[in-house]
Amino acid sequence: MTSRFAVALSIIAVSAIAAQPLTPVPTRDQKIVKRWQLPGDPHGLAIAADGTIYAGLAQPQAVVAIDPRTGEVKQRLVLDSAEIASTKELVTMRINRAGTRLYIANGSDESVSILSLPDLAVRREITLEGEPIRDAVPDPRGRYLYLLGRHVHVYDADGEKELRTINIDDPMAIAASANGAMLAVVAPEDFGNAKATSAAIFDTSTFAEMAREPLQTDALIEEALFAAGDQALIALSRGLLIEDSVSGTKPVKKMTAGANGQMRMEGFGDLTSRETICLAEGSGAQIATLASPELLLFAERRCNASSAFSGTNRRVSPASLYGVAAYAMAYDRASNTVVVTDRAGFLTIYKVPRVAVVK
Repeated sequence: MTSRFAVALSIIAVSAIAAQPLTPVPTRDQKIVKRWQLPGDPHGLAIAADGTIYAGLAQPQAVVAIDPRTGEVKQRLVLDSAEIASTKELVTMRINRAGTRLYIANGSDESVSILSLPDLAVRREITLEGEPIRDAVPDPRGRYLYLLGRHVHVYDADGEKELRTINIDDPMAIAASANGAMLAVVAPEDFGNAKATSAAIFDTSTFAEMAREPLQTDALIEEALFAAGDQALIALSRGLLIEDSVSGTKPVKKMTAGANGQMRMEGFGDLTSRETICLAEGSGAQIATLASPELLLFAERRCNASSAFSGTNRRVSPASLYGVAAYAMAYDRASNTVVVTDRAGFLTIYKVPRVAVVK
């Protein structure tokens, strides 16, 4: 299967431009620290250890490095000009733990761009023909790069060689545990009498499946992430925030025949915690982030459906950046703020929202 993929190093120049400030946007919103206009259909987002904000622009297809104090564009890299192509969506942007690489999932362009930091030089471009790439997640231990396409593809960290393909069809989301020991793959599963969503947990030393958790929904999952010291798996759909406990000692749940002959998964009655939310339409796979192992931040549009967690296995406290039509968000630990892109053409730094108190 790996013979279907071509890996090519793109030779693309970085625009050596003088620092140019973004246009500030006045606001009376008390949640906002700073806001600037960011034209170009902003998508994915990442924050470096020094606070530099890297934002992806779908038009033109470019990455900009922004000073969060002044709003100055310190650097700009054009990935593909409009004359060459118009398919790179820059769906997600993620930085490895060492802070030396920026991985960009390009969506319908069927590619991943790997850039070095802080110079924004293109090191490699991976192309998976016929597979839109919706996420590219670096292994926290620096061993692998996980690509989310029609399957999950495991590459070496430099993207030079595909090491394996995880044989799960049409995965929705992937997440690497903070310690790098586990990979979660969220995908639809056929339970015989119905289809529902489950999360398969893999041991990243052998890629043997350790556990499979039914998430008690058939909704499309937009993002997944580990939390609470890798003891919880969070999954977000447009209307639900789900928390499920994780244990490496759990056996893989098996399908068994019921009295009526239909196949069912053992343990499907396990309780998950869930909250009704209202993610913005068109948001990407970086719509939530962790401010701490137990504090989950996410952005949602205004709605009347939000509700508190129900269930007994809650380990994580969610805090909503409410009324924000975000595409992507990232937490800046140094300033204790949240940086958000939205497709209306803004880059905004928000105060960390407070956890809702349920009485």
